Order: sequence, then structure tokens, then C-alpha cells
Amino acid sequence: MRAVWAVYKRELALYFRSPIAYGVALALFLFLGLLFTSNVSAGNGQAPATFLNIAPELLSFLTFLVAPLLTMRLLSEEAREGTLEVLMTLPMRELQFVLGKFLAVWSYYTLLLVVMLIYPILLSTVGILDIGQLVGSYLGAWLYGGAMLAVCLIWSALFEDQIVAAFLGAASVLVLFLAESAAIWASNQGILSGAADFIREFSLSAHYQSTLAQGVLRAEDILYFVLMIIAAIFITVRIVEIRRWRA
Repeated sequence: MRAVWAVYKRELALYFRSPIAYGVALALFLFLGLLFTSNVSAGNGQAPATFLNIAPELLSFLTFLVAPLLTMRLLSEEAREGTLEVLMTLPMRELQFVLGKFLAVWSYYTLLLVVMLIYPILLSTVGILDIGQLVGSYLGAWLYGGAMLAVCLIWSALFEDQIVAAFLGAASVLVLFLAESAAIWASNQGILSGAADFIREFSLSAHYQSTLAQGVLRAEDILYFVLMIIAAIFITVRIVEIRRWRA
């Protein structure tokens, strides 16, 4: 745990010195603030119910941009500058190294999500909140973000070029996000309906927008995101092991 904690502290401190991290937060909260203001004003007293889960849903949707930007440098920069090999000579395992970095970026993402709680807090002063929907949408957004950060971390481990890692990370998130739409279209067209249903089970939308975001907590949805995180970290660790072996 000491090794994980050391990597975690180092990476988290770097986020608070990174212009990209501040840029992501500024753009996100500026857009959400404008959206919140216009939504409440236009709703004429009924907006609180409609805006309750918009913030976490929007953050989840924007992970195709946020996740690659936050993860692209984590391992690719280390490899490009040659510091990855130096760090790998320290008394730590690959899993501890990768886990420390992942927990740091997930913590930053979690901080963004926690700050977004200001919106339901404000809404609670003018109306009654649906606590089930609130918990489901924020828990789902947290797991959704963790899974996508872990997936994007794979590309950061594979490529030294941060732009390539970010592009492939964004593409991966979009594919997973659009999988349900593609599966529904294929099923309606009568194209491999059995395979379409199988693909749908791997889509992000099927496990968040239609369930958790609506306050419906299902064990299979939570397990989906947890297993995706575990699988992505496992793959990343194997890639780092190969790099260490070659070095």
C-alpha cells in the first residue's frame, strides 16, 4: 500500500499543477452553470425536477473528451521522457504503479462530481428532490467515469504519443457509448438480432442512461462497470510488464 500511496500522491499533486486539469474543470462548470441558469429560468418553478440528473449525465456523456484528456499523459509521458523505466526500478510492482495512477485520476474525476452536488443542493431550497434518482445518477456517473478512465489508461500505456493515446481513448468511449444505438438499429433491420442483443449488453447507455440515471439500482449495472475497471487495469498492468521486461 505504501507504493500505491506514493504514486497516488505524486500523480494527484501533478493534476493540481496541470493546466489541462484546470481547463477541463473550467469549461465543464462554465457550461453547466449556464445550462443550470437557463434551465431554472425557463422552467418557471418546475426546472428542479428536470435538472436533477442532467449534471452527472452530461459529465458521463462528455467522458469521451474528459477521460482521454485526463489520462493521455499518465503513462505515455513517462515512457516518452524515459522516466517510466526509472520508476520501474523502484521496489514496487506493476499493479501498484498502475493502481496509484488510476486512483489519482479517478480521485480528480470524483472531485469534479462532488462539486456538481452544488446543483441539487441549490434545487433542494426550492423543491423536493427525488433522492433515489439523485443517488443513482451520481453513483452511476462515478462508476461510468471510473470505467472510462481505466479504458483510456490502456491507450496511454500503449503509445508514447499523447495525442494518439487521447484520440484512441475517445474513439473507444464513443464506440461503447454508441453500441446500444447500433444494436437497436441492427435489430430493427433484422440483422443478426441475437448478436445485436449481445452487443447491447456491452454498451454504456444500457447500463446507465436507462437505469442508474433514472434511480434504478441494479446489481448487474454496477457489476458491469466494476468488471470493466478490473479488466482494463489488468490489461494496462500487462502492457507495463512488457515494457519493464523490454527495458
